[in-house]
Amino acid sequence: MSRHADDLKDQVEHILRWEHASHWRPRDFVRLSELVHAHTQERVDAEQLQIFWHKSIVHSPELLNSLARFADYTDWDDFCVRNSYGIVEVDEETALMHPPMWEIPIRWVILICWFSVIASILVAILLIWKR
Repeated sequence: MSRHADDLKDQVEHILRWEHASHWRPRDFVRLSELVHAHTQERVDAEQLQIFWHKSIVHSPELLNSLARFADYTDWDDFCVRNSYGIVEVDEETALMHPPMWEIPIRWVILICWFSVIASILVAILLIWKR
């Protein structure tokens, strides 16, 4: 179940187009809960979502069914059947072709942009003041 649960998380994250789930805050899980309810008419507890995303612990099978329905599958079993696969072996050459990517959180990018704007304003003020 672990591999399928990770695939379900990846598909939901892809649907949401949010930043990576490791950067989500409790309010993001509340928002996801609201989106799942709007799409499936099923209530999902935000705390259960957070536990599922961080620890892969499922307190009720309905959570998996609801998330699978959110990803446009009939239920969890349908998701598992349609996403089944065998063992894929990766040799060294293939691993070198796909190096791991380092992901910069969007919040850092925004923060750096703001600092550069403030620094530019300060430099402009100093240049005008020195004249």
